[in-house]
Amino acid sequence: MEKRRRRFTMWIALAVVSALAIAGVVAWQMWPSEEAAVAVPSRVCDDALPGTDVKALLPEKGKQFSQWHTGVFNPEEPYTKGEPGTCKVYGGGESVTIKHSLYAGESYTMKDVAHNASATGATRIVLGEAQGYHKEDTVYLFTNCSPKQSGTESLLEVDVTYQKTTARTAIQRMANLAADTLRLEARKLWACDGADALPNSAPKLG
Repeated sequence: MEKRRRRFTMWIALAVVSALAIAGVVAWQMWPSEEAAVAVPSRVCDDALPGTDVKALLPEKGKQFSQWHTGVFNPEEPYTKGEPGTCKVYGGGESVTIKHSLYAGESYTMKDVAHNASATGATRIVLGEAQGYHKEDTVYLFTNCSPKQSGTESLLEVDVTYQKTTARTAIQRMANLAADTLRLEARKLWACDGADALPNSAPKLG
């Protein structure tokens, strides 16, 4: 009887261990093996800008991509009128904010831009006649703009804010986004004199 009782107890213990092992395997198989890839679309900000540089700045995996915008970003849209715009894109726990605005260039001029670009901690950025700089977490890019419909001397500004960085690759990506935005809005939204002369190439750093 004692042997039979021991054998019965041993079989129960083995059954419990086996059941726990099977449950563990099932739970492991059902648990996500890794975070999902961040799916950045080919066009962002109301389909106004290419998503390539946004994708390079955001993490590859994590919280899924989302975006919102206010004001105007895509001059091709039927509702478009001349007004500033802001776009913010998210993915993988990081974000990139892109803003453009047009204002009278009397209080802040391209000479002021050049001065700030040469300040300590700034990286100068050049795109033909357009100039700007990167400092801490933001790229600033400017060009003189006299809208053809008004002729008033103004300054077009684009800001791209990502995160505080000194990495040249990240700064170049931010500058590329600023250049894409500046060309688009200067040519199609504000119709600035000389906008067609802005190079289609990537801006230069340093």
